[in-house]
Amino acid sequence: MRSQSLAERLFELFVARDDVYGVETSEGWKTEKGRLTPKEVQDHLNGKYTLGVYPFNKKGYIKWLCIDLDYKSGEYLTIYMGKKFGKNSIIEEETGGKGTHIWAFLQPTPLWQIAHKITEMENEIGVRIFPKQREWRTDIIGNFIRLPLGKHHKTGNWSQIVKGDIWTVKPYVTCIHRVYDQFGDGNCLAINGTVGYCQENLCPHLLKRGQRYGH
Repeated sequence: MRSQSLAERLFELFVARDDVYGVETSEGWKTEKGRLTPKEVQDHLNGKYTLGVYPFNKKGYIKWLCIDLDYKSGEYLTIYMGKKFGKNSIIEEETGGKGTHIWAFLQPTPLWQIAHKITEMENEIGVRIFPKQREWRTDIIGNFIRLPLGKHHKTGNWSQIVKGDIWTVKPYVTCIHRVYDQFGDGNCLAINGTVGYCQENLCPHLLKRGQRYGH
């Protein structure tokens, strides 16, 4: 028996920012300001409305990358992302509309740390990857993207996972010696009290730069 509900699992994997979110009803999309909890995610699963989740929290940390395609066949990009982040960190979703989302899950990671990697991947595959932003500022919330397993209110169809498993997917560790809590605060001694900054001479794993940044 699972200790989490599906709503709690989706919240854990996808929700980086919980004070603002998108909502789609039969009348279209709008942005809501307020507390996002697993209860709203359950309403999403029940088809009451569809949620849109923002990519980074108020400290600029992200939990996922997403390739947003306007067509159904994304297999080659799922394979590509699996090679970059490990196939156990990837799911492929049909949105219920005409498109496909390919998600790569990450341990909470500062946007600046992976921004160059995102741009590099976009240049390699020629498609846009969320988050669209490459620089985080306190006055930017980013662009939300449709949370999986909800109802597409334009088509009436439901999102479905076609590759990977919500329950067994494992977030990729962008930097294997840094550990962040759910709020993006570092608790690795190598950071020396400054979130997102590692003093290489203090690195307990003696890793080379290329290894530390997930290359």
